Amino acid sequence: MAIEWDPILFVNLVLCIIIVLLGILCYRKSHESLPLFIGAAFGLFGVSHAATLLGFKVPLTIPLIAIRALAYILVIYALVQHLKTSMIAKEAQQAWVDFFKEESQQPSDDGDVPEQKT
Repeated sequence: MAIEWDPILFVNLVLCIIIVLLGILCYRKSHESLPLFIGAAFGLFGVSHAATLLGFKVPLTIPLIAIRALAYILVIYALVQHLKTSMIAKEAQQAWVDFFKEESQQPSDDGDVPEQKT
């Protein structure tokens, strides 16, 4: 095992560590899963960068490809889940807006629809 110094990989590793720490911190503050998934994905990227820096690039080529693919899949999963959650929230918000809009347009006792205030 010979350490293969590559400043680009080293910088990537340091940035991955920072993103993992920020992901954990954001999750602890917000309890939202998106930062945790993103942090976990970058943790996997960091494992790949560290293994490459430590000289395991050739003997662990297939596992490193699997680790990186898993990291990308984790990011995709996190973003799809976030999209679903945000779309559901927007749909619920719009449903409430429509509900109150309909409620404010209910006919009065004499059958007339009250005028809307603009």
